[in-house]
This record gives sequence, structure tokens and C-alpha cells, in this order.
Amino acid sequence: MDRLFLRLARRALLATAVAALVALTVRAGHAEPATAAADRLVRDLAERTWTLLHRTDLDQRHRLDQLVGLLAANTDVPLLSRLALGRHWQRLSAPQQDRYEQLFGQVVMGTLARRLDQYVSGAAGTVEEHLQFVASEPVGKDDVLVRTKVRTQQGDVVDVDWRLRGRAQPVILDLVIEGASLLVTQRSEFATVIERSDVDGLLAELSARAGPADS
Repeated sequence: MDRLFLRLARRALLATAVAALVALTVRAGHAEPATAAADRLVRDLAERTWTLLHRTDLDQRHRLDQLVGLLAANTDVPLLSRLALGRHWQRLSAPQQDRYEQLFGQVVMGTLARRLDQYVSGAAGTVEEHLQFVASEPVGKDDVLVRTKVRTQQGDVVDVDWRLRGRAQPVILDLVIEGASLLVTQRSEFATVIERSDVDGLLAELSARAGPADS
């Protein structure tokens, strides 16, 4: 009787283990790959940006204001701002950190919005005619690089790579235009300002640069 009970118990345990393995396999099979999620976000952002910058019921100022909000909502601005400041982040007090993050979002997202406006505003056709998706590939442990080519109004082709982090809901971490990283460029620029006039000088410069999109 005891042997029969042990055999039945072992079979039940084996069946449970197999069922659990099958369930995990099915769930993994239905999970969206990180590269696909990142690719989908960039495509969606491109479509929404194209539509927004072609709205005739908004003047340039309001188009850019809305685009800044759209970009900020899909970008990890707090993390990007800290990475751009590097080791100097720890030198800021808590109020300075809050102020810096706010100014960083206004200045960097504003600059990016104006650059996109230069590429897109007035361009005819569809977004697919001006944006080509080349590839999406994992980078490092948690990131995905979405490689695209942008055709400007003048007919030039610009390489634009989007670095995103996160699987289910990826966010933009960096933008590389013609090999120039937004993150690396800002880090170098900020380091130069801090070396010249300390962190207070950086906050003052960012504050002076923050303002209306059309200024």
C-alpha cells in the first residue's frame, strides 16, 4: 500500500512539474521580445510626431510645446539627466537636483523637438517615405538599439539610432544622430560648463536656455 502511494505521489509530482514547465513555455512564447516592443514604440512615436508637426490648426510654438510633452512622456528624462551629469550629480543638493532635472527636460527635449521640426515640418508625403527602419538589436543587458534612416526635405539621408530601455514599456534613453550621441554630447558640454563655473554656473546656463520653444 505504501509503495503504491509513493508511486502515485511521484506521478502526481511529475505531472505537476510538467504542467508548470508547459505553462512557462507558453507564457514565454506569447511574451513580446524587447526588440519588437522598442521597434513598436519608435514607430508609434514617429507617426504621432509626423501627425503633430503637420497640424495646420497649431502655430509653431504650440506644435513644439506639444512635441516636447510627447518626447518627454516616452523618454526616461530623470535617468538621462543623471547620466548626462555623471559624477557631478552627487554634488547637487536635493533642491538643486530637482531643479536640474526640470531644466534638463525643458532644454534638451526642446532642442530635440526643434531639430525634429526642422526635419519634418513642411515635408510632403507620408512618414514611411521619410523614415526607414533598418534593424532593432539588443545592446548591453537591458537596452535595445532601433536603427533608422531619416530623409530630410533637402533629400539628405541621416542615420538616427534610438536607444531604449525596458521590456514591457520601453522608454528612450539616448538618441544617436549621425554617430553623435545626445547623452555623450550633453555630458561633455555639461562637464565643460562645470569646470568653468561649477554646478551653479550650469544651473544658471540651463535656466537661461530654458524658455519658449521659438526663442
